[in-house]
Amino acid sequence: MKTKIITITAAILLLSGCATNKNLYEWGNYEETLFVYFHEPEVKDQMLTNYLTFIEKAQAGSAKKVAPGLFAEAGTFMLEKNDVESALRFYQLEHKTWPESRSMMEIMISNLEARKAQAAAQ
Repeated sequence: MKTKIITITAAILLLSGCATNKNLYEWGNYEETLFVYFHEPEVKDQMLTNYLTFIEKAQAGSAKKVAPGLFAEAGTFMLEKNDVESALRFYQLEHKTWPESRSMMEIMISNLEARKAQAAAQ
């Protein structure tokens, strides 16, 4: 009987712990945006605009942090559109917000700055 109660209690604690982490970060419509971006090119630009609007709003007024990698993803989207300035800005935000991604973002930022310098020299 005691083993059954302990097992049930442990299961409840485990499940409730998983449920509370669900709202740790602000994700917005990230999954839907990725799907549309890669599978429905006809509405790709509108989804990108919606995603960038979400990033701006979440950064400005949300109590929760924007989820790890979302700034970098936005930077990559902008880089695909050849908007190097916006890509740099988003990579710098990722670098500033998430220490775990700093080494990768430093490489991305330095590569983009080198690209800008090379373009300016030509």
